[in-house]
Order: sequence, then C-alpha cells, then structure tokens
Amino acid sequence: MKKEWNVVDILRYARHDWLNKLQLIKGNIALNRLDRANEIIEEIIIEAKHESSLTNTKMNLFAGYIMTYHWNSLPLRLEVEVLGEARDLSHYDKELYEWLSSFVHVLEETSDYTEENHLSISLFFDQSSVRFFFDFSGILTDSSDVEKWLMKYGYNQRLQVISQEVTTNEASVVIELNEE
Repeated sequence: MKKEWNVVDILRYARHDWLNKLQLIKGNIALNRLDRANEIIEEIIIEAKHESSLTNTKMNLFAGYIMTYHWNSLPLRLEVEVLGEARDLSHYDKELYEWLSSFVHVLEETSDYTEENHLSISLFFDQSSVRFFFDFSGILTDSSDVEKWLMKYGYNQRLQVISQEVTTNEASVVIELNEE
C-alpha cells in the first residue's frame, strides 16, 4: 500500500536523513578519519546532483517514489543516477511509476530479507533515446517470479524492455522509451 506523505512527514524524514549524514561526518571527524568524512561529503554531493537531475525530468510520481523509498523499512536499497542532459518526461510519469513500483514489489516479494539487496536505477539520456537501466544485486528466493513478471509487464507501446537477465543473485533490465 502506498503511503500518502504530507508536508510534515516529508520534512521529518528529510531532517532525519540529514541528521544521520551529519552524524556520520561528525563521527569520522571525531575519530580523525578526515578522508572518510570527505568521502561521505562527496557521496552526498553526488547523490544530491543525481536527485536534482531526476527531478528535472518532471516525473513527480517516479522521482518521489525513488527519493522516499528508503523512508520505509523495506528489503531493498535503491539508488539513482542520471546520465546525460535530463529532459521533461512528465508524459511518461504515471506509466514509469506504475512499472517501477510493480517491479520493485516483485523484487521485494522474492528477495531474501536476511541478505543485502540493492537496486541501482540509471537514466541515460542521449540525443535520440532515453533508456532506464535497472540493476539488482542480492539474493532472489525465486528468480522465476521476476522472469514471469517481466514477461507480463515487459512491453507496451511507450515502454519497451530491450534487455533482461535474471539469476538468483542478479537481475538486469533495460527499458527504452518510445518517444513520439
């Protein structure tokens, strides 16, 4: 079930995230691990740049889902990167959000909760196309469920799965948008 966020919830979770990050930096400084503190700061900067580029796509449902996903206790860790010059994809927002949330749900249902499970989402913009790369690493208790889901939801007129590979500890899916 999708949680409805209000402004106070959003600010509370965002503040909590920032305090955690600041505590990591402060702790590393206190231990005189300045290199690690600087690495954490660089990671924060890179994450913020990718999130900024993601919001520039104007896909509010899709971006909101990714950016708030870790606020729930779920078995996956999501990260996002945007490569190339982001452009307005608002007319794909609902479709991509529904595809992503359904895909993540099947990954959650088939992931081994005792293991570290990670989903990297990369948006690649070039002059002629937009591609989404979804790379899962972790443990899937039943990879055939993911394959069945991909067969069912892998293609429509505007979103096309152009590549997929699923094993018990990895899944890789590439979607291309049919821009018209």
